[in-house]
Amino acid sequence: MFGTVSKHASRLLGLVFRSFERRLILAISLIIACTFGLQVVSQNRALALRRESGELQATISMAEHSAQLMKQVLRFRIEANDMDGAPAGNAGQEVDALTDAAMSIGETVNAMRMDAPGMFDWTAQRNTFGNLDQVIAAVTAGGKAKRQALEEVDHMLASAVHLQEQAERRRDRAYANLERSTRQWFERVSTIGIVTLLLAAIILWDLCSNILPALRRMHGALRRLADGDLDLAVERFTLHELRPLAHALETFRRNALAVRDLAFTDPATGLPNRRAFIDAATRRMRDTATPNGDFVAVFDIDRFKYVNDDYGHAVGDTLVQLIGERARTLLGDDALVARIGGDEFAVYLQCKDGETPATLCSRLAAEVRKPFDFDGFSIAVTISLGYIERSEGHGDDITVLISKADLALYASKRGGRNRATGFTGDLEEARNLDRMLERDLARALSSGELRMVYQPIYAVSDHASEVEALVRWRHPELGEVSPAKFIPAAERSGRMPQLGAWIIERALSNLTQWPELSMSINLSPLQLQQDGFVAFLLERCRMHAILPHRIILEVTETVSIERNTRALLTLELLRNAGFRIALDDFGTGYSSLCMMKTFRFDRLKLDRSLVKDIEADATSRAVFDAAVQMARQIGAEVVAEGVSEGLLVKSASEAGCTHLQGFHLSMPVEAEAIEALYAESTKALHAEAGERANKARESAAA
Repeated sequence: MFGTVSKHASRLLGLVFRSFERRLILAISLIIACTFGLQVVSQNRALALRRESGELQATISMAEHSAQLMKQVLRFRIEANDMDGAPAGNAGQEVDALTDAAMSIGETVNAMRMDAPGMFDWTAQRNTFGNLDQVIAAVTAGGKAKRQALEEVDHMLASAVHLQEQAERRRDRAYANLERSTRQWFERVSTIGIVTLLLAAIILWDLCSNILPALRRMHGALRRLADGDLDLAVERFTLHELRPLAHALETFRRNALAVRDLAFTDPATGLPNRRAFIDAATRRMRDTATPNGDFVAVFDIDRFKYVNDDYGHAVGDTLVQLIGERARTLLGDDALVARIGGDEFAVYLQCKDGETPATLCSRLAAEVRKPFDFDGFSIAVTISLGYIERSEGHGDDITVLISKADLALYASKRGGRNRATGFTGDLEEARNLDRMLERDLARALSSGELRMVYQPIYAVSDHASEVEALVRWRHPELGEVSPAKFIPAAERSGRMPQLGAWIIERALSNLTQWPELSMSINLSPLQLQQDGFVAFLLERCRMHAILPHRIILEVTETVSIERNTRALLTLELLRNAGFRIALDDFGTGYSSLCMMKTFRFDRLKLDRSLVKDIEADATSRAVFDAAVQMARQIGAEVVAEGVSEGLLVKSASEAGCTHLQGFHLSMPVEAEAIEALYAESTKALHAEAGERANKARESAAA
């Protein structure tokens, strides 16, 4: 029974005190009840005090009248006694005085009876004070009657004393009642007032200690959520009104966390994305104000496009995920590894004792080189890395560090891939130079800063009848700029089609002046993917009346025609139109052999790196001979580039090269010098032919 009551009471208290609204209603109701009770008590006590005050006034008046009555009866007694010895002449006066006293007694008794009709037994008092005339007559008669009258007066005096005592007791009792009522009124009013103040204090305390702090905590949670702090724990409030809002905030926080995870996490690998990496790395740098061996590295997968092309994007995504896992496993939990692009990763890590960024990056490159096992096959890839050590000179802007690490990554790419390169100031200078070249190239095309030069290509069995068109740029500030610098700048800036069209137009225009010569023109991979390039080239040849067979178009292995259907189709169309196609820089990369299998080239140009050491190194000579024989086996002409001394001419000719080109034979010359150069070459050839004829005749005569 008691447990049931306690349970219901607990539920009731929970319903009341867990709701701000119910607590407020209860508090206001209690204050109103206390105020109403105070009003009722005050009114009741006021009525009682008025009544008791009237009673007190009546008892005070009665006490005064009773005292006056006693004095008047005493005077009457004295007057009655004095009549015995009074002279006869004064008897009338004494009777009058006695009569006046009797009348005063009667008036006082009547007044007392009128003021307090129910206070005394006035019937008995009427018998006591109602026969004053008889007493006066008896006193006047004297003798025995007077004595009886005096006894009656003594009885009246005793009654007056008794009335006075009763009146005084009633007066004292009325005063005590009034005092008690006043005290009770004060106590009740004070009690109710104290209870009201206590309720107000409790309400204020509850408001300040529970409700307002809860509202402030709720407001703080709202502000923190509005500021993007999603790591806070939303409080489980006891107030009924705040619970739904807290639940809504928690739901919002969880949804926002999910959205943030999507916004800050790469879905394919589960790694942080670029934005998350920048935020986390910035916090780490802020926590460690002084650089202490920490560095930023950026790496990507070499030739990742080939993986997607050969195995599909699903395998490519899995490969990216596996590389991220290997990086995290190798570098440890302290490393911040993120995927910041398609196949590009970023690392922020503090080196431990005995470690350097170079060794860590080299270990990572070696780890990634290990094959990745898939269902039924494995894939081996390499990565190129760039890193920069955090130092005072580089600042603490993570985006700047990533940018500089990117420069080092590009240096690794240019250096042959599968390596790690640290950032140096020279890389930044090179980048600034590239940007300047990209910016100034448009001006160069329109201001005449570009020009064409031509280097002869000599046939081993014949005189020189061919030139290679080479573009040159005389920069107003930098002087002569190498094509190895501004051609990539044109490709990056999107001006390669414009530059390529200018080169073709200028080269064909000059070729019209040399009808007996052929010309080699270098093509960029971007030109082979340009819409309408074949039609453009044919139209230029038609405009200058040049047959396509006089043009040899040189492409490098960067075209990757075995993976670029559009480039392969363009080359096929050009070859069918009569142009000859040459593979330039043969031997500098691994894809040259694949390209030879995919497309039948008319000519292979052996890179100078294969030619320069054939006289000094037997291994280099063996590689060179193998390359020449392989080219001749497929029916292609072979051009040895970089012939820089006379001995190389003999060696290249004996190895089977069909053409020679190099500084030993001729430097690149301006267009105006080509006719004179070939005229001298023809004259020398004729002289050599005459000398051979003379020797032949002499031999015959002998």
